[in-house]
Amino acid sequence: MNIVVPASQTDGHYPAVSNGLVNDPTPKDQAIYVPSVSPGYAMAAYAKSWARDLPKGVAAEEMNFLDPANQLFRISHVMSSAGQALSQIRPCIITERDRSATLMIGDSGGYQIASGRLKITGAGDIQKILTWLEDHADVAMTLDVPTGPLLSPGYQYRTFGDCLHATEHYLAFFQKHRTSDKTRFLNVLQGNTTKESDTWYKAVKKYEFEGWAFAGKLRHNFFNLCRRLIQMLNENQLQKKSWIHILGTNDIETAIGLTAIQRALTKHAGTNIRISYDTSTPFRSLAWGSVYKLPLFERQQMTMPMVKAPDDPRYYQSTIKWPWPSALGNKLTMGDVCGRNALPPTSSIDLQGHYYLALHNLSALCDGIALANRIFDSESVTHQHTIGTAIGAAVEAINDIFKTGEEAKLLRYRSTFLHLRHGQEPDAGDNEREV
Repeated sequence: MNIVVPASQTDGHYPAVSNGLVNDPTPKDQAIYVPSVSPGYAMAAYAKSWARDLPKGVAAEEMNFLDPANQLFRISHVMSSAGQALSQIRPCIITERDRSATLMIGDSGGYQIASGRLKITGAGDIQKILTWLEDHADVAMTLDVPTGPLLSPGYQYRTFGDCLHATEHYLAFFQKHRTSDKTRFLNVLQGNTTKESDTWYKAVKKYEFEGWAFAGKLRHNFFNLCRRLIQMLNENQLQKKSWIHILGTNDIETAIGLTAIQRALTKHAGTNIRISYDTSTPFRSLAWGSVYKLPLFERQQMTMPMVKAPDDPRYYQSTIKWPWPSALGNKLTMGDVCGRNALPPTSSIDLQGHYYLALHNLSALCDGIALANRIFDSESVTHQHTIGTAIGAAVEAINDIFKTGEEAKLLRYRSTFLHLRHGQEPDAGDNEREV
């Protein structure tokens, strides 16, 4: 593979922006988990107007996890969707964040298109989305039409070709009408099969943007992901890019594998690419009353199990400690969570209690991902993996594959990737963009 690494990544009309934030909690050589935050939480945390007293020892500003001065729990990257927040007029922790210390990734509304809640009827609708992304996002998806819903009845787009044709129209519009030099755009890849994903990539690669986003059914599959990245390197489609985003994943195995890919691209291909991945799981799981408990790290698996949140009127005003640890969970009582003295079928967990659980979920998940990376950093020194052995083998394979960047080397490791959670067949995961 003849890798061409530019001396500067400032060629072209849109200069590269630094991939590192000052005092970033996520190490610069790790892939970044980026939560997609519900607008309700984002607005409530900014307003700091709570119906009940906050838990003992928690200040109102500490509910804003994007505040760089937050002593309770802080992250620096966040996601929001134009399809969800386009008409939002109230300020929130995302729109009013300190942009020197945070980075917002903007989704263009693919999920809302897939679910039928967002219809594009003309250039005016496309321009509204583009303007919102340039106003609010540092990194953003180009507008795309997801292919995953084609596997279910009732989708407004009938064929793969319809999805691709509409997406190409949007790509041409974004490329022509973008104006901000502060927003990096990612060309979104779709496809439900290898053949479809190849067709999509060949069609959209002529549209020049600052990075790539992987969507579709194959986005979790590391064999397919490595295959595409090798192809991109050979076609000089990565050397001037600065960002790669994987839509809709937060499982521990994937987090470790994406860090391995970022490091391998930096070490062997000389790229300056940051990899990120997202879900709305910490917030969306509350619809089912689910919360994270302790991470499960064993030889055969690494997971973040969830359980039903305790919900009973007998917890009303209770001083019993919340059972599951996290930055906020360590300060919660059951009375903080169950703020409503209500009998079933009404929940005892009121809206404020749900927001506490969302912050607990986010903190617990970020802690679990950080711990997994610490484990793998320590075991990668000896190359003897005793935790998550399947992804451990994949990490070693990824480094070896990108040493040469040859697809033949990748093929020799195919069986290694088959042992991963998403190794054998496409999986919809918990990606909000797949309906």
